[in-house]
Amino acid sequence: MKKNILTIIFLLPLLAFSQENKAKTILDKLSDKTKTYTTIEAHFINSFTSIEAGVNEQQNGKLFLKNNSYRLELENQTIMSDGETNWFILNDDQEVNITEADEEEGFSPSSIFTIYENGYKYKFIKEENNKYFIELFPKEEGMFSKLIMVINKTKMEIEELSMVDKNNSIYTYKISKFIKNHELPNDYFNFNTNKYADYDIIDLR
Repeated sequence: MKKNILTIIFLLPLLAFSQENKAKTILDKLSDKTKTYTTIEAHFINSFTSIEAGVNEQQNGKLFLKNNSYRLELENQTIMSDGETNWFILNDDQEVNITEADEEEGFSPSSIFTIYENGYKYKFIKEENNKYFIELFPKEEGMFSKLIMVINKTKMEIEELSMVDKNNSIYTYKISKFIKNHELPNDYFNFNTNKYADYDIIDLR
């Protein structure tokens, strides 16, 4: 019995290393493929679940990426960024807030497909139905305590990303449509004042 316990204790670090190494291999392949795309258009369902607050909400959205720019379209708002400036367009309030893009601001829509590349430890969980399941843990304390990625094994594309915060609330993005390398003009990621003449524009820079 003692020998069995010692064997398990000895094998645990090796198993953890194997899980981390397998996760890294998969994530490296995902990263290499993602970097070949000139643009990305992703349609998704975003859900927020909080048992503590009794909240379970979801909405549809679209995300467009090109270089350091992004455009995030949700049901009642649009967020655009050219990598230097962010525009938050609040349709219900007919208001636009302008801020500087901050590389240290934490999670950004532009990083959803590359968030795993820096600042995380990772662990391979399982392979099921042609999908890889990988958990990521931030090396430094931040908003989220854990991320869970579901990756399509054949396409080597992210199908789902869940982020768990310190209160165990879960933010999940399920990708329903993924289009890459189609043309997106640069002005698609810049705010056009003429289109929002009736909106209050608040510059917070």
